[in-house]
Amino acid sequence: MPRVLRPFLTSVLLVGAFITMPARAVPGAFGVASVVPGLGQVFNGQFIEGLSWFAVSAGLMSSQDKTLSSVGMNLWMYNMYDAYRDAGGTPTDNKGVVRNWVSNLNPGNLFDPIGVSLIGVGVASGAANGYPALSSPRKLIEYSFVGLGEEALFRGFLYPSLSNTFQSKFMGALTSSLLFSAAHLNFQPFVFSVRFLAGMIFSWQLTRNKYDLGANIFAHSWYDVFVDSEGEAKITSLKLRWQATF
Repeated sequence: MPRVLRPFLTSVLLVGAFITMPARAVPGAFGVASVVPGLGQVFNGQFIEGLSWFAVSAGLMSSQDKTLSSVGMNLWMYNMYDAYRDAGGTPTDNKGVVRNWVSNLNPGNLFDPIGVSLIGVGVASGAANGYPALSSPRKLIEYSFVGLGEEALFRGFLYPSLSNTFQSKFMGALTSSLLFSAAHLNFQPFVFSVRFLAGMIFSWQLTRNKYDLGANIFAHSWYDVFVDSEGEAKITSLKLRWQATF
C-alpha cells in the first residue's frame, strides 16, 4: 500500500469505528465497507450494482491516464456515500451518481447564496493565473469529478454519519472538516485552516439544502476550476494509484 494512501484509509476506518458503535448509526458501516469499492452495495443486497462499482472504480483507478485515474478515485469516494445512503443514510437525496454529476451543469445552482459566494472566492483567487482550466476539457472533466467525489464522501457520508454518532451537527461538521483538510496532506497552518473552513462552509451548505448534494458539487467543482492551484491536471489530493495498492 502506498504511504500516501495509508493515512486516508486509516482515518476512514477509525471514523468507521465511531460511526458503527451506536445502533442508530448502522448505515455508516455500509459506507465504511465500500472502502473496497462495491462491498457496501453487496451488503445492501445490490450485487450487480456492487460489482459495477468495483469494476468501474478499480478499472479507472488502474489507468495510467491521469484524468481517468482521478475520475476512478472520485467514483470510489462516491461509492462509499452511495452505499451509506442506500442503507438509510441521508434519504432525502434520491439522485444517482449521474444526476448528481450533472449538477455541475445546472445553472440553477448559481442561485444558492453559499455556493455562489464560494465560487466568487475561487474567481478572485484564480485571477492571477488566468483560469487555465477553462480552456482544458480534460481539467474541466477532472474537476467535475473531484467535486462529485469529495462532496459525496466528506459531506454526503462522513458529515451526517458523524453528526448522528455524536448527536451534534456541529461536531459532525467539525470532525468531517478536519478529515477533509487532513486528507489533502498539506499541513501548512494557513492551507490546512482554509480547507478546514471550506469544509465547515460546505457542511453548512448541505444542511441548508436538506442534504441534497447538487449545489455542493456545483460549488466545489467550479471553485476548483477557477482556482486551478496546481496549474495542471491532478489525480485529486491523494494521487492514488490503484495498481500500487495490491
